Amino acid sequence: MGYLSSLLAGCEPPAPQRVATPPAAHIAPPPAARVAVPKDAIQGDFDGDGTPEYVWLVPPAIDSTGEDCVGSCVSYLTSSNPRLRPYALKQSIGGELTKFTGLGPGRRDYLGILPQWFTSCWASYYVLTYQPGGWGEAVPAFSTHCNQWEDRVVPIAPDSAHPGHVIVRYSEFSNDSILVKAKSVPLK
Repeated sequence: MGYLSSLLAGCEPPAPQRVATPPAAHIAPPPAARVAVPKDAIQGDFDGDGTPEYVWLVPPAIDSTGEDCVGSCVSYLTSSNPRLRPYALKQSIGGELTKFTGLGPGRRDYLGILPQWFTSCWASYYVLTYQPGGWGEAVPAFSTHCNQWEDRVVPIAPDSAHPGHVIVRYSEFSNDSILVKAKSVPLK
């Protein structure tokens, strides 16, 4: 799914994830522990404290058929910063991460996630922000289709006409066609 990386100017390029198993208890390590950062992790200041951290997805193990997960099909967003709690992304066998800078006020970066699944070109797109207490959706997840990514449509951008809002570009099936539409929504 590398086509998303080239369409987003000023964003960190994503890379496919290849980790086979989720972290043991899905709990961030204690502050004294060193975290091994994968080479394809995304760097940004996601908590807005002025110090960048790395984030990456740890996908579930896939069974020998390649058609199901061993256990739950949940990927875990993990960070090099032990204060950032992991985030469980359900119905995901991996995904593509993108850093968005300048969506909202302040220096906080936002994280886009295009989840991977066994089949289907349809996927919900997640834009997360880290606030005290954990990761949360910066906007409600929105529907996307492979066509949107192949056409290099930027999924989210600041809405200069409405402060505190962003433009989300989503896919919709209408009259036997898949259309990309846009709407302004408040940013959390």
